[in-house]
Amino acid sequence: MSRFVNAIQTLKTRTVRAANGVVVSEYDQFVATHLGAMDLAGRPGPDGRPLFNAAHGRAGFLPWHRTFIYEFERALQTVDPTVTIPYWDWTDANATQNVILSQNFMGGNGFNANGNPGGPVRTGPFTTANGWVQRSDLSGDVWLGTSTGTQALTRNLGNFAPRTAANPRGLITAAQEDAALTTPSYQTLNSRLELNIHNPMHNWVGGSMNTMASNNDPMFYMLHANVDRLWARWQTAVAGTGRLNGAEAYPNSFQGYGHSRLDPMWPWDRGQSKVAADLAALIPGLPGIAPTNTNFSSFLMASAPEDLFSDTTGNVYNPWGHHAYHGDEPCPDEVNMPCDMPCHQSENVPEPASILGLLAFGALGAGRLRKGKQPQKA
Repeated sequence: MSRFVNAIQTLKTRTVRAANGVVVSEYDQFVATHLGAMDLAGRPGPDGRPLFNAAHGRAGFLPWHRTFIYEFERALQTVDPTVTIPYWDWTDANATQNVILSQNFMGGNGFNANGNPGGPVRTGPFTTANGWVQRSDLSGDVWLGTSTGTQALTRNLGNFAPRTAANPRGLITAAQEDAALTTPSYQTLNSRLELNIHNPMHNWVGGSMNTMASNNDPMFYMLHANVDRLWARWQTAVAGTGRLNGAEAYPNSFQGYGHSRLDPMWPWDRGQSKVAADLAALIPGLPGIAPTNTNFSSFLMASAPEDLFSDTTGNVYNPWGHHAYHGDEPCPDEVNMPCDMPCHQSENVPEPASILGLLAFGALGAGRLRKGKQPQKA
């Protein structure tokens, strides 16, 4: 756990100078990217029609976030190559309270000035006392332009969650996850995972996680690693490859520019779709290495969703993070990262960042760049 936290904190302290001269942390470049997906909505697209939110509300929700967390994992590995993103299994309430929200990992709730729940985070590594602050211009629901100032990371754990006698903490249950997966339709699955699983868990954390700059809270990445794991469960639940490279894998119909099967997706589209210029300056071309330059030859290029279906390596998809290859069971060594269980030391177990297999990178560019790469020793 300490390696994962240290890598996150290091990205927060390492900075680059953006094309417009603004200094931004490598971590905050990812916050700018997520906020940029919202800023794109309504702007004119390459075909002249208004664009949609690049990451939410349409068919690209799952693949967009799959590649986004992959890129964040790559950035973490520039600090520590052993680090991968663990998923947050919210169906385990005890582990959520005693491991995920522990003092030594993600820290606990936020509290206001009166000591009531809901406010700045007070414990753990992501407090203002420990140097973790949000840029004020990357903390809201819309981009209003570059500004100075910072504010605390906030949480309001469970305050907006429906609670019952059977589920007193209001966390998503295994039964709710299973219900979301009982559909042959990708579009139905995508909608269920976004609306019925993902949104409630953002609301459960509350505070900063309830804004469009939600990845100011590192909980974001573990939440999305679990959403991605659920997509992977659905992809591999039925014998054959229909959900992996056939008609069931992704819709053929028009989904709005950037979400249709043959569309390049922002921000991996070589600048075909544009957000506000001062926001674009803060978005990385190579995460954690350089600010965006959409004319630069190494800027990561998106594959169209069609490229989801062209892998022939036959490798089993590794759902994101530390717990992969334990199926749906928590890793027995979850307290110590990286995992040293035999399954993670085997020649046939690739690291998440080194395998395409079965849509590992979703609809976006990493798949095109890494086709055919064989498993490596973890």
